Amino acid sequence: MTDAEFWQIERELWLGGPEVFRRWVARECLMVFPDPVGILSGQTVIDSIAPAPRWEAVALSGTALHRLGADVAVLAYRIEAARPSGPPYRASCSTTYVRQAGDWWLMQHQQTPHREEGRPT
Repeated sequence: MTDAEFWQIERELWLGGPEVFRRWVARECLMVFPDPVGILSGQTVIDSIAPAPRWEAVALSGTALHRLGADVAVLAYRIEAARPSGPPYRASCSTTYVRQAGDWWLMQHQQTPHREEGRPT
């Protein structure tokens, strides 16, 4: 898979619904979200997407992609995402994809929200 394809998948995961997650998220994945969501894994990740409002716009910046051999790719970036209502969401993220039996799967994703200026941590 090319670097551009990894970034396209990452955007699709922010904007898409459960069908996108079913296609790319490994059953053994771990995801770390800000409270109150916390740590999710496997099917729980996909189940949590269905009722959640999806993002309507995302902007990735500060992107970095490192390949660890032929079967692991690690992405890191900053995200600014918007929904029809509510403030924009800004975070630093990392995602790890692993190739198993010829198919690429999202194995790990983590989000660290940015502290808004003027707001206490």
